[in-house]
Amino acid sequence: MLIYFLEDDMQISYIIEKTITNAGYQQKGFLNAKDFLEALRKKTPDLVLLDVMLPDMSGLDVIKSVREFYKDLPIIMLSALGSEMDKVKALDLGADDYMTKPFGILELTSRINAQLRRYNSKIELVKGNLVINKETYKCFINEKEVSLTTKEFEILYLLMKNDEKVVTKETLFNEVWQMDVSIETRTLDMHIKSLREKIKDANFEIKTVRGVGYSL
Repeated sequence: MLIYFLEDDMQISYIIEKTITNAGYQQKGFLNAKDFLEALRKKTPDLVLLDVMLPDMSGLDVIKSVREFYKDLPIIMLSALGSEMDKVKALDLGADDYMTKPFGILELTSRINAQLRRYNSKIELVKGNLVINKETYKCFINEKEVSLTTKEFEILYLLMKNDEKVVTKETLFNEVWQMDVSIETRTLDMHIKSLREKIKDANFEIKTVRGVGYSL
């Protein structure tokens, strides 16, 4: 999983970087909002850590920009501003959590893990005219139910959960079949072919990334 963090204080930035890495996640740090927003448009992370006071833009304005296009992306604010009103403003604008500086490394790790668990356990996912529900294992296109096998459903759910990111074949084997790549690749190819046919009326497609995996 990839975490972006926006922090202009080099010392705090170093602490955040080490905390994320030690927690087992990939990370990329930014010193200003401009670079952060440009990177966000190119690749979507799994979680964002934002400072409030930045050199070129308020962290609160950054939240507004992020929420215009990424409604569910987890955002944790890290700020020296600790008043109740500061927290309320950030949460009302779309932050999922708010931590006051100085913060403990263990607490930051715990809050990151909690937000990622919440994000990755979403029951219902929506992309365009397609809705998929993990609780009922049902899929709908234009409100009409589409019949999927269990494996087809799990493949589609995993692709939608990682929307526009490449999901490797290894990940699909591990999470859908709970086994490594010892299973025949042809089995996965057949499931993808069938799934493409069944969701052909969706306003997106499953793309093959040759030699790597698939993406929406």
